[in-house]
Amino acid sequence: MQAPDFAPFLGDPRIVAEGNYVKGTLLSARAQAIRQNYGDRFVADLGRQLSPQAARYLLVPQLPSSWNELGPMTEIDLALLNGVFGGKLEKMRHFGADVARHDLTTVYKTMSGSPSLLFKRIGLVFKTYFKFGDMSTANVSEVSGTVTLSGGGIPYYVCSQGILGWLEGGLQLSGSRRIAVDHTACRHHGAPRCVWSVSWG
Repeated sequence: MQAPDFAPFLGDPRIVAEGNYVKGTLLSARAQAIRQNYGDRFVADLGRQLSPQAARYLLVPQLPSSWNELGPMTEIDLALLNGVFGGKLEKMRHFGADVARHDLTTVYKTMSGSPSLLFKRIGLVFKTYFKFGDMSTANVSEVSGTVTLSGGGIPYYVCSQGILGWLEGGLQLSGSRRIAVDHTACRHHGAPRCVWSVSWG
């Protein structure tokens, strides 16, 4: 059951309050995607709108292995939503795909093979981004499977748009073209876990 104070961007505040940490690799990939899509001037202007910590996430390369608080990343994403994304939450999906394309190229080279091989290892990739939460795959065939996320304090926009786009972008890197991803269950709507149904053939 959805919480009465559910927010369209963050979701259920009880889940957000669980908290999480993000790796420097994810922060750097996001900053790179923003810079490449919108340019240096946009990045500088955006940095001036943010808190000092969020501005550092955007402007200063983070150590790839460092763990960083999730809140400032969320602040950057909210600024994008309210600014260049024009309040359209679905654009976070495209942004998630951009982040995957910037960051997963090297990861995919180390996991080269079929899309199903990459898909089976998505849980390992998730752990290179988020400290808390367990992502696993099931019902994996050569062309489809399901992804489940347990725990982790992930905001709603990451569940409903960011991870969905990230899955699409990652599978595109594997050479897949007919990709469909549906977020079929979400903790922010009262489900015990987040689930995505994925097909790529």
